[in-house]
Amino acid sequence: MDFGFTSSDIEKISSILGCEPQCETDMWIWRLANAQTRQAQTVSLQNNIQFGRNEIGSLAVVQTIHGYFELHRCTSYVLFEPDEVIFTSITGDYLSSMVVGRHCTCSMFAPIHREILSKDLTQIDPALLMSTMQLSLAETSLSMR
Repeated sequence: MDFGFTSSDIEKISSILGCEPQCETDMWIWRLANAQTRQAQTVSLQNNIQFGRNEIGSLAVVQTIHGYFELHRCTSYVLFEPDEVIFTSITGDYLSSMVVGRHCTCSMFAPIHREILSKDLTQIDPALLMSTMQLSLAETSLSMR
């Protein structure tokens, strides 16, 4: 396993999500609620998941009234102040991402060719602008690490 969530990561993520998780062995669960919109979502992170015969990694899951989203082989995350966490999975030339917000928001982009993230926004097909703008933030932060 190349990446696993640590206690320090969980503290940082909790601070952005605005609540403490329920903790189990190698698993953390946050239950978020937005009183204004009456939305709720459950966010869970888990280490030591067997993805394949010889592949163990981390999993990020978001469950809402609208759907169930999984990001397999999570390789990192970026805190996007004040209220979002961007979980990423990088495989070769591709980046997948799940953006989770304190106010019960969730967006998923997968798989995005990393090359597109460094292009001039005026040269990108308008249909790709949202994912490109969101993930270029993560790509910039990840390349600094």
